[in-house]
Amino acid sequence: MSLFKDFLKDSFLFTKKYYGYVFGIIALSFIFLLISFVILLIVGILLALIMGVDMSTISLLNDVEVFRFLSSKFVLYLILMVIIFIIWIFLILVFIQYPFMKTFIEITRDRDANKSAFKIFFDTMKEKNFSIALKMIALGFLLALIFGAIFGIGILCIVFGIALKNLVGRILLLIVGVIGILLGIYILLRLMFANMILIDRDTGVVTSIKESARLTKGKVIFVLAVLIYNSLISAVFQIPVYIFDTMFNQNYQYNIFFIVLSLAGFIFYLVAIPYLIVLNYLPYNVLNVHSANIQNGSEKSDDYILG
Repeated sequence: MSLFKDFLKDSFLFTKKYYGYVFGIIALSFIFLLISFVILLIVGILLALIMGVDMSTISLLNDVEVFRFLSSKFVLYLILMVIIFIIWIFLILVFIQYPFMKTFIEITRDRDANKSAFKIFFDTMKEKNFSIALKMIALGFLLALIFGAIFGIGILCIVFGIALKNLVGRILLLIVGVIGILLGIYILLRLMFANMILIDRDTGVVTSIKESARLTKGKVIFVLAVLIYNSLISAVFQIPVYIFDTMFNQNYQYNIFFIVLSLAGFIFYLVAIPYLIVLNYLPYNVLNVHSANIQNGSEKSDDYILG
């Protein structure tokens, strides 16, 4: 309960302190992403011109007999574009995603410090940390493999269990399926900070998973409470958007009053974005503080300073 109280108190504190900076970092990230996407499109067009590929051939992708019509040149173009796209994603991780996450981890770390969010963001971009992007990809694949296997087995057991005629077998499969899904949720809660640890401490993939498990040991209730709170807050701020969007799409497309209300609902949600961002990154630092206090032999969570 004490952890959750600290989390709530600090969520408002950090939102108030860095409210404008959060919008600034989001805007910068979006601009960089947009510019990089435009560059990707230009590269694709230039490559097509150099290779002499007729871009109208893309319309054939709607045909069920598509491969019969594609020339070897166009197939090569598609392969090269896939490679370029993968490189683009990798660079996005290095120069946008990594600095973005690193910035919000840093600014939600110490309640007594006033950090320059933009300086952290640009300094992290200048690192050109390609190795951490590779580790982020590897960690993503590993976590997807772990959760996919556990959830997949659980869901398959439930599906086959429902279809099974034998009562005993059905019950056993359903039990195994439910246990599998619950186990998957539990592991998800234990490992949900692995990516932040990887970015924050520049650890190895396996080490980040182990550290997340250590950090959340005995704190699953807190992590679950944080997730529920985050979901509720996000839902509350999105309710006006859903309501006005539904009404707008049904009977009020040309009603200026509902257009204004829809815009107001969107702005209402937009105003809450800095708080929602803080809610995503703050729990990691709250648990870090608690872990540091435990190691120092103190149970107090008021000393929110990591140095």
